Amino acid sequence: MSSTSSDESRSGSRGGAETNGPTKDATVAETEAKRPPRKRRRTVISCTECHRRKQKCDRNLPCTNCVSRGKQGACRYETGAPTAKAAHKRQQSSASIGGDTTPAADTSSIPSKVAHFGYSQTGASTLGFLKKIEDTSTGTKGGPNEEDPSPSLAGGLNTDDAAPGESFNTRERYKSLIRQLPARTYIDKLVDLYFANFNWQYYGLDRDVFDRQLAEWYRLPFNLLTTGGPQALSPDLRAFPAMLFQTIATALLVLPNAGPDATFDSLKYAGGMTFEDLAMDYSESGVAILSLLGKRQMSVTTVLTGFLRASFLKYVALVTESWHAIGTAIRDAQEIGLHRDSLDPKPKSDDPAAVLENQWEIQRRRRVWMILVGWDVHTGVVLGRPISINAGMAAPTLPIDAPIPRDRSREPVLPRGENDPPTPLTRAICAYHVMLPLREIVELEKEGPCPKDFGKVDALHRRMLEIEAKTPAFFRLDNPDTRFDDHPDCYWLPAVRATLPQLMSFNFMALHRPYIFTRPKSRTAALRASLNMLHAQRLHFQSLKPHQYKTFSLFFGTFDAIVLMASVYILFPKEHRDLVQNALQHFQWAVERFEAMSERNALARAALGVLQAIFVRLKKSLGISPQACRAMLSAPVPPVSCTGAGPAGGSRGVFPFSPSLEGEGEEDRSPFSHPTTTVASMTTTTTTTNDVLMDDLSPAQMSSSVDEVSGGRSSITTTSSGGTFSTTTPQSTTTTTKMDFFNQPTTTTTESTGSTTEFDWSLPSDFDWASLQPIYATSDLVYNDLARGFRDDGAGGVLLPSSAWGGLDGLGNGAAAAEGMVGLGEGPGGGGGLGGGGGGGGGTVPFQFEGDFGNDSVWSLLNHYTPF
Repeated sequence: MSSTSSDESRSGSRGGAETNGPTKDATVAETEAKRPPRKRRRTVISCTECHRRKQKCDRNLPCTNCVSRGKQGACRYETGAPTAKAAHKRQQSSASIGGDTTPAADTSSIPSKVAHFGYSQTGASTLGFLKKIEDTSTGTKGGPNEEDPSPSLAGGLNTDDAAPGESFNTRERYKSLIRQLPARTYIDKLVDLYFANFNWQYYGLDRDVFDRQLAEWYRLPFNLLTTGGPQALSPDLRAFPAMLFQTIATALLVLPNAGPDATFDSLKYAGGMTFEDLAMDYSESGVAILSLLGKRQMSVTTVLTGFLRASFLKYVALVTESWHAIGTAIRDAQEIGLHRDSLDPKPKSDDPAAVLENQWEIQRRRRVWMILVGWDVHTGVVLGRPISINAGMAAPTLPIDAPIPRDRSREPVLPRGENDPPTPLTRAICAYHVMLPLREIVELEKEGPCPKDFGKVDALHRRMLEIEAKTPAFFRLDNPDTRFDDHPDCYWLPAVRATLPQLMSFNFMALHRPYIFTRPKSRTAALRASLNMLHAQRLHFQSLKPHQYKTFSLFFGTFDAIVLMASVYILFPKEHRDLVQNALQHFQWAVERFEAMSERNALARAALGVLQAIFVRLKKSLGISPQACRAMLSAPVPPVSCTGAGPAGGSRGVFPFSPSLEGEGEEDRSPFSHPTTTVASMTTTTTTTNDVLMDDLSPAQMSSSVDEVSGGRSSITTTSSGGTFSTTTPQSTTTTTKMDFFNQPTTTTTESTGSTTEFDWSLPSDFDWASLQPIYATSDLVYNDLARGFRDDGAGGVLLPSSAWGGLDGLGNGAAAAEGMVGLGEGPGGGGGLGGGGGGGGGTVPFQFEGDFGNDSVWSLLNHYTPF
């Protein structure tokens, strides 16, 4: 008998009556087959999204639930109920493309399981491969979610995902933060102030989009915030209060703390509170909202809020924090795909209005990314800090310079015509083109102060001249096109004419500042660019009102230019004698501007002491007597002809000082180090009538000329409409003790028959000029307390304003103040410098620069130049 028969017989003997009919398993299976399906096929009255989420639907198209969740494109209705298998596939499909899922789907979808691992949703990552695996296994087609560019798998705040306690805490915290917003009457007025005074400078916000979001925010029912909290709002709308906080905070900065208009005084909640204090509170509330929402399911509104936060911090002189904030905004923009055109949103429908609105939204995204790219490189170059965006990344696609639409759903994106008035976007695009060379400047700095080929520097210089020549006529500072000045939408146009030249001048300063210690030609270009900057800054300052003095560009442009210009004259006093009067006059105007700004601009207030210490050295280095200094400052500044030419050979009249390179020769394109002979060495004093300008000399010629120049100080002869002022050096000297660079002099006795007593100092014969680091003046002031002047009154000292030291003419109280001013030489940064002199421990040294800078800094070098 076979084994099968034996098993059946044994089974039959044990089963008894069961052997006479079907087995138990067969009976159960047959019974189950006769039962009706467990899921009844009822008619579905909800949309597919509400049916999937088991929510009550109001049958609108789109319904309220889908609108609140930003799923308008996914809201649709079906006639029949989906089967269990179809519903399961649909859940898996929504998970694979980043849609919201139920908890059950979250446990089965592979992408859902790794949604919180930090993989990018907008770039190539492991999550992309997981999506392909999921799509292959479920038979669905992968791809980006066209309806929602901010998928919840990128980290959405979903009620389904959050624990009940966590959802309650988030909701209550969100409500407590938005309750800090002022009444709408105040908000409307502050928003108008922001758009009138700030937004046109960078054009980050669209007024029509902002007003639509504001109206939508105030239409939200209180019940929705109470029961759903931020999770019930779309990503754009839930971040809007944070942007609103930053907007009104920035607007408060232009309000005077005292005045006849007390409209906003009731917003202050404590005695002695200023509008800047209130603005800081509002800005911090905006930061708290973004922190509460986290980095999941972000939107363009989130990115713009980060940009407004960076702008606010810059206006209140928190420059370091602003640099960090702009880096955060850039990362948020990359998270939602602003840096890739392939991730642009798709129209919600085929309706023409929806298509047009989508086109304008794409332009808005590209404009925001363009602004962030420009801010990133410009802030990094100003502060000498790394840039956040990789230089090898593809250049952003620039937005189309189209007129501002009245209705985005009816007007297509068409370029602005030549006869159309310019818009703030026109200015933003022009500024972006001006700042483009800064990336190449950053790359050139990596080669150090003595690159193998200076031809790259000169080529970039010429290209920047070409960019400058292409400045639109209505933005020119010289002979501008003023036909649009009276246009109601171009009220900002006159103020722009002084800001774009500042960006151009800064480019020339940034390009040549690494080489001013090693290349005469770069000193010439840097000096003239500094004077151009100061000229534009003065015009810009005259066009502003006192409540606008917080503008950051008013400070950094002036301070960087003053420090660079003074460094050239202090360390190389024999060069550029024809520009001395212009330099001193702009120095005085800069001090006057900083004094006027000091009440509202903390950086300008901190810089006054630094300018005081610099001027003492500048005046001594140039050997100018008080009488000659007064005469120069009281006389009209002589015009300086433009010696450069544009690409077509025409005269350049944009700036009074041409930044073009003169005397270009092949010898200057070869590497060379600065001659080791001392430039400022003056062991004897003789009189010469010729100014030796080393702009166009080769390294060999410069080496031979330096010895001639360093033998004596040249006379300064400046001719103007007010007369001729001449300052000559002493003709006879009884005793002179040479100033050693590394040690303080013991005696320096000079009897002169001239107008002033010179301070002589020398550098070691083997001094390496290439060891000095580029000058980042604003960064050094921000990160260091550069100069603190005190009057020794026995009680710790009192800071003296510039009015106490007699201004720049060196007369009156100036001499007495200079004798009483001392700087604290505490720690290694207080003047330890190259030789360790002038530091703390053994008393104080006048006008010493303080800070944690290295021995290779120009501040350390200037600390050893102590003309007292």
